[in-house]
Amino acid sequence: MPEQEQRPLFLLDGMSLAFRAFFALPPDLATSTGVVTNAVHGFASMVLSLVRDHDPSGMAVAFDLPGGTFRDEMVEEYKGGRAETPEELPHQFDLIRELVRVLGLPVVEVQNYEADDVLATLATRARDEGRPVVVVTGDRDCFQLVEDPFVRVLYNRRGVSDYSLYDEAGIVERTGIEPARYPMLAALRGDPSDNLPGVPGVGEKTAAKLLTSYGDLDGIFSHLDELTPKLRENLAANEERARTNLAVMLLVRETPLDLDPKDLHFGGWNHGEAQAFFDRLELRNLWKRTSEALSAGAFGESDGAVESPAPAPEPLAAVEFEIVTGKRQAALAAELATGPQVVALNAAGTTLALGGLQPGPALVVDVESEDARRLLSSAQPVAALDAKRVLRLALSQGADPVDPIGDASIAGYLLDAAMGTYDLGALSSRYLPGTAVPGVDATLAGQLAIGESKVEEDLAAELVLLRQLLSIFEPRLVEEGLDSLYREIELPLTHVLARMEDRGIAIDVEVLRGIADDLTERAAALNEAVQELAGHPFTVNSTKQLQQVLYEELDLPKGRKTKTGYSTDATTLEALVSSHPIVEAILAYREVEKLRSTYGESLLAEVGPDSRIHATFRQTVARTGRLSSESPNLHNIPIRTEEGRRFRKAFVPSPGWELLVADYNQVELRIIAHLADDEGLINAFEAGTDIHRAVAADVFGVEPDEVTYEQRERAKMVSYGLAYGMEAFGLSRRLGGDVGEAREIMDRYFAAYPDVKKYMDDTVAEARLQGFTRTELGRIRPLPELTSGNRHSQAAAERQAMNAGIQGLAADIFKVALVRLDRRLRSESLDARIVLQVHDEVLVEAPPGEKDAVELATREALCEAAALRVPLEITIGWGSSWANAKH
Repeated sequence: MPEQEQRPLFLLDGMSLAFRAFFALPPDLATSTGVVTNAVHGFASMVLSLVRDHDPSGMAVAFDLPGGTFRDEMVEEYKGGRAETPEELPHQFDLIRELVRVLGLPVVEVQNYEADDVLATLATRARDEGRPVVVVTGDRDCFQLVEDPFVRVLYNRRGVSDYSLYDEAGIVERTGIEPARYPMLAALRGDPSDNLPGVPGVGEKTAAKLLTSYGDLDGIFSHLDELTPKLRENLAANEERARTNLAVMLLVRETPLDLDPKDLHFGGWNHGEAQAFFDRLELRNLWKRTSEALSAGAFGESDGAVESPAPAPEPLAAVEFEIVTGKRQAALAAELATGPQVVALNAAGTTLALGGLQPGPALVVDVESEDARRLLSSAQPVAALDAKRVLRLALSQGADPVDPIGDASIAGYLLDAAMGTYDLGALSSRYLPGTAVPGVDATLAGQLAIGESKVEEDLAAELVLLRQLLSIFEPRLVEEGLDSLYREIELPLTHVLARMEDRGIAIDVEVLRGIADDLTERAAALNEAVQELAGHPFTVNSTKQLQQVLYEELDLPKGRKTKTGYSTDATTLEALVSSHPIVEAILAYREVEKLRSTYGESLLAEVGPDSRIHATFRQTVARTGRLSSESPNLHNIPIRTEEGRRFRKAFVPSPGWELLVADYNQVELRIIAHLADDEGLINAFEAGTDIHRAVAADVFGVEPDEVTYEQRERAKMVSYGLAYGMEAFGLSRRLGGDVGEAREIMDRYFAAYPDVKKYMDDTVAEARLQGFTRTELGRIRPLPELTSGNRHSQAAAERQAMNAGIQGLAADIFKVALVRLDRRLRSESLDARIVLQVHDEVLVEAPPGEKDAVELATREALCEAAALRVPLEITIGWGSSWANAKH
């Protein structure tokens, strides 16, 4: 047998190990944007340790797929007693799948079967080929797979590093029975984790003793008269349960799996893609260990040129770190005030480091110092890691800054929108590997070293890195066709957003407090009403208690089943409204409680001393290019219900002024018509009538005046769904019908507008070839998952490819509109200012005497932001509040 085949193949239970990793590490392991990564961190550490300690010949990872398995049909309450999966974990399953993929390891999943069945099938095939296998799991069900000399189990007892390796003798020593009969032992003992109760009074030792004496279940149940009365009674009463348990616990060794163990070997990873993944999740230390393993060949060969380990760090020129003091400080400050500056601002926003664009000494000053004020008000363009922070600082000191000339975070984001994190550490690790900078510790996840005595050195070091990064980024932006997007849209937009954040939006605190108090009272009243309808007190927010009330006590029709019981989600309850008054009360309580907890007191806490909310808007979060909002997230102010829209009453203009609200009309559908160049859809827009009625007429083959309300709404759902890559299943959920009906409507839509379908198909095909999509203005969205071996990841990437051009161009157009509008208001010396942006809406506050000029400026800025095949149109309203202006 070849040497490689003598080394074992390692088969990992991805679900089991992900859970172990999650509970082994603290949930405060997260990125700077709040993405929890403890399970990813632990899982990656497990894989690295396994490769290092055991030198396997290959590896594969098995996962469960959503939708349940054949076992759910065998046992109605299978796994029903499990606690709900922690909310910080589900998104990490997808990240772990991505981790496995970037390491070149196969992800193996089979619909209707569990990961254990997949492991059993692969282990059995490897055994038949005479290839040694180690199954790595924290699930004892896999004990049954152990078979000398080919199959062993490496059992994770706890944490990420506590394992026991079992052969047949080890299983006998641990359980008292050999592996082949372990399922019988488990069937008698039961498995509470899968909600499979065993025979009362029969634990593991008793089960082992019974099997040793009588061989198997048939032998035990044919010799009940030899047992003690209590044990005989319990076994006789629970024979069916034990036999059902056995049928459920036996792993399937012949799942429909098109994969041979001999195909499972290391290799196929890409160094850059792997690094980008670890950088995005800010796993710097873990990447160092992983990179060393990749470079050392522990994971086989790369699918491209393997990047050699970074060279030993070399200190940068001493002049780069010269911090000017004394008399030279005034001279340097005067010199810097005459030209562009590179600026570094510490995390606390208290200290600035400034230098020229070319290598040279740094000026480090307190932001309150006269030198800082002079430089910030010098009207010289700046380059920074986050230029918006510097501009906001200048604005807060009364300066009138100009558009920046460089922003390293935005440049890094445009070059790779999938990277996720664009702080100094992430960018340096990606583009300046091996660079040693005094005062910066690259092992601290990209954070500058802390300590009062090091602030000046840290900021001077940051200037060096910024100069180097910008010198790398600028030619790359040109090469990638991104320079115009960077310089003409994104950089000017930082100035607009800085002004918008600095201005903030006024809040009527009394109105907001009144809404919050009212919601608190109503939530309490609805909570009490639900309990009265139930006939007894219970915790309405408890899924388990609510299931018991609805499905056991009130015996309401059961809908979709989950692992924790029958679903109580909104979709399920909405279908039960007519079944009992309690359902409507629960839905009402949930809506009010969510509004109270999410938008009541939380918005009040964000109101500043000036009675305004100064949210932060970010350009480097959404891969589509859309802006995001945080502290607070004003993009999530609810609009779908009358209850939610109440909050808009609290958003007001400055005293004596009015608020203009402008909103694009069907911008995404107009973009679809433009990109697809579909004459039918273009004609529908050019007719100038109700676009959704016109589309419905084309789709359903009727005259526009014969279109029913239902037909219009269905056509509208398809139109907007296309902008998000929605398929028949998603449409069926929105329509409340079946998938077949939804598919028929979509087929009608594409028959009416065939070029829309062609655009969607061509976009996916082109993205699959290139690995990314590109908007008309150049924005790139990487989609590496298009070539993933996982069909679910692939399908999701195809949907993203369909909508990336649409969403991306919509984002680009809106950014252009914001820049144009802000410049227009300032060029006409108007006092009016943009105060808020939410999705496709812009809010401008203006004094009464400027209303006509502001409305004209807004209309022209937004409607002329792009030249599409169909005109851009907006709706404008004025009012004394956001809510009032929208009516």
